[in-house]
Amino acid sequence: MEKDPAGVSHWFDLEEGQAIEGLLVAAGEERRVYVVTSLPPPGYESILGRWPLVRLAE
Repeated sequence: MEKDPAGVSHWFDLEEGQAIEGLLVAAGEERRVYVVTSLPPPGYESILGRWPLVRLAE
């Protein structure tokens, strides 16, 4: 889910077999997830200037 500049929420479904590429970092009890991003697909530039990188799940 992302919010556009006006604060409106936008949800995007993944198709079966897709996954968002990211990195899980663990330090002690703390966990962080960093999402790999790329340019948005045509037509979505007004929502967000970056886009989660979607790959086929392994």
